[in-house]
Amino acid sequence: MKQISLEKLGKIVEQKRRQLELTQEELAKLTNMNRNIISRIECKNHLPSLSQLNALLKELNINFEEILEEESNSDIFIAMLGETQSEKEKKGFNQMISMVLRLRKHHRLRRT
Repeated sequence: MKQISLEKLGKIVEQKRRQLELTQEELAKLTNMNRNIISRIECKNHLPSLSQLNALLKELNINFEEILEEESNSDIFIAMLGETQSEKEKKGFNQMISMVLRLRKHHRLRRT
């Protein structure tokens, strides 16, 4: 499943804005947004609302597909396990996960 990438959006917005020789303030006026929002988008700290996103895409002539990326697997352990090559690697990986989980449990018990 694809999702909007804050990284790609911020990078492309800044690149296109500079290509058009616009300041953040000028782009903000064109898109009916606050300059701070433009800054936060370019710093990859803000996902604009749908109407803001549409205004940016239109004013900067950005194709929506350019800001999409495949959804990353948030469960890194499952992703890593899927990349193991041999039974020996799988066994070692499972032991490592087991140790991490035990350490986590131990840490939680010590906090209480």
